[in-house]
Amino acid sequence: MAVLRVRHCRALLYCRRAPPRCPACGGDLRGAGLAAAPVRLDSPFRHGHGQPRAFLVRPTRGTFLE
Repeated sequence: MAVLRVRHCRALLYCRRAPPRCPACGGDLRGAGLAAAPVRLDSPFRHGHGQPRAFLVRPTRGTFLE
């Protein structure tokens, strides 16, 4: 599962799917040009017990992947 990074109106947005409008300013992202194009990042979610160094975070309810 990848994470997308979108730059718009000096804000960095991290999401699973690129939204049609910027949640920070409400501007349209479809015609925003190449600077606002989504960039695919590797998933930050890993199985922490298999990593040599990890900071484990647990939600109070449910999972992060829901």
